[in-house]
Amino acid sequence: MVRFKKQRGDSSHPLHKHPEEESIIIKEGTVEALVNGQMEQLCPGSVIFQASNQMHSIKNVGKTPTTYHVFSWHSAGMKK
Repeated sequence: MVRFKKQRGDSSHPLHKHPEEESIIIKEGTVEALVNGQMEQLCPGSVIFQASNQMHSIKNVGKTPTTYHVFSWHSAGMKK
């Protein structure tokens, strides 16, 4: 698990994909995330699932800092 804290307008990284799957739990703030090909605005308590090799991004779009936790893993049979 990795914890991120981002200021208003901050992104973790550019739009990308990777073989790992991820679950992201939004703890504080408001984020905009590319989820399953659509931009979604999410608030505290939201959970995001990013499938293997799916394009995704996340950005703080709120007026306050945001905190979220990322859990990443390789599923059996996924390309590494």
